[in-house]
Amino acid sequence: MAGLIASAPGVCFPAAHRLPGGTRALPRIGLGDAQVAALAVLVPLLGCGEEAAALAFDGLAGLERDPVAAATLRTIGAEEREHDALLTSLLDVLPTIAEATTLQQAARRFHVRLGIGRPAAHLGRIAAIDAAVCTVLARLLRPGNPLAQDTVTARMFGRIHRDEARHVRVSRGLATARLARAELDDLAAGARMALADILLLAGGAFETLGVDAQALHRDLANVPNGLFAP
Repeated sequence: MAGLIASAPGVCFPAAHRLPGGTRALPRIGLGDAQVAALAVLVPLLGCGEEAAALAFDGLAGLERDPVAAATLRTIGAEEREHDALLTSLLDVLPTIAEATTLQQAARRFHVRLGIGRPAAHLGRIAAIDAAVCTVLARLLRPGNPLAQDTVTARMFGRIHRDEARHVRVSRGLATARLARAELDDLAAGARMALADILLLAGGAFETLGVDAQALHRDLANVPNGLFAP
């Protein structure tokens, strides 16, 4: 899968079952040209994560023996597809940036590697990555930053942020019930460092949108002390 070429802009996993995006026109985005271009770099990266997450949660639900946990994982997979559709709608009104394709391919390779190993390990990595995504979205939406001041992007990324925070709680709870904290911390450290390195490649886009790229890299590369606390 890592060698595949995306079949269309914004599509990381062409075989994935995806909800239609762009079926309704978004209101005008109130950003300047440089900020729009920066957003066009970041949205495919975020969208790749949402596609991968939908596939991951669907797959984990199919392997889950606990029917309640399986139903919860399927619900999260459906929400990730909704996020993907939202980002696809946004991508439809953004310019195509050549840099985004290269970054998206790196992100796809990362997400493929994320799923290697036991389901419990996969859940632990997902919790770590989703927590990192929450940090990214919180930085982008800080008061005074461009995306926080634009109604369309603030509403969209705010909704994704709230959902992802809940997804972290679910995946973390399942992972901590099945693996020791030391192992989870080790899994999280590797996954978060790899993600931090990929996102740093888009550092210029983050800076344009008011986010200190080096500080973001430093914070994402570290595992929060309380992530897998009992």
